[in-house]
Amino acid sequence: MISIGEGWEDLAAALRGSDAGERVYVVGSTDSGKTTLCRYLVDTAAQTRTAYVDCDTGQSRIGPPTTEGMAAYPGPSDPYLRFVGSTSPGGHFVQTITGAKRLVEKADECGARVTVIDSPGLVSGGVGIEFQFQMIDLLRPTRIVALQRGRELERLLANFSRRPGVAVHRMAVSPAVVVRPAAARRRYREERFLSYFADANVQEIPLRGLGLQGRVPDMRNPRGVAGRLVSLNDPENFVVALGIVEDLHPGGRRLEVFAPPFDPAAAASVRFGSIYLDLGAVPGSMESFGP
Repeated sequence: MISIGEGWEDLAAALRGSDAGERVYVVGSTDSGKTTLCRYLVDTAAQTRTAYVDCDTGQSRIGPPTTEGMAAYPGPSDPYLRFVGSTSPGGHFVQTITGAKRLVEKADECGARVTVIDSPGLVSGGVGIEFQFQMIDLLRPTRIVALQRGRELERLLANFSRRPGVAVHRMAVSPAVVVRPAAARRRYREERFLSYFADANVQEIPLRGLGLQGRVPDMRNPRGVAGRLVSLNDPENFVVALGIVEDLHPGGRRLEVFAPPFDPAAAASVRFGSIYLDLGAVPGSMESFGP
């Protein structure tokens, strides 16, 4: 059951009545109701081809944590994922922005008339405002929906108030929004990781001919790599599977990963993330940044 906030129905009606393609960027702080609003907009636009782009790598809904995802509706289709390598955009701005851009492009390729973008919750301070500005400037939405408790997003919105072809919608954060403590958000990530790796097994990946990206270790003397989260990517750099490093053979010839079943031949590159995962750790301590 979705608790509808003020202005939501008018926005949904505007999207349904639009003759042109729509790209909606929903921005707000953590626990402002962004994801609920995005779900509502996607559900109410179900009569037309709609895409949901989830850019929240910490509380991701489409893929496992550390990924951004895109799902198209209606009709069955596998989601597209991009591996950022961390559960927050801090220190991974380029990967987050690039991944969002590629997913929005993929939504266009899938024929989406309405694309709803659920942005990360980083909005505070100069860094947050600059990050959101760059996301919006690159993704070029037709509508910006700002969920505010006061006027905390006005500095950001001023950059787009006079941009042709962009409508700005200001909405108050619903009183029905539940603020989740950090421990609950961490537990959600752990449950998603456990679900993703439920059917995983150890697989060996020959690295000859594969591209290497991200926080790449010293391949001649790989130390401290076991437990690192990695992604195996297709030629377009979309995720084939995530894996947890079991072993990286000296010289970088072979990589052993604990991963769900996948076809190693589909992998064109490996991206090394920034976090380590211990699936057997006590709740609350599964994630670490390791050595």
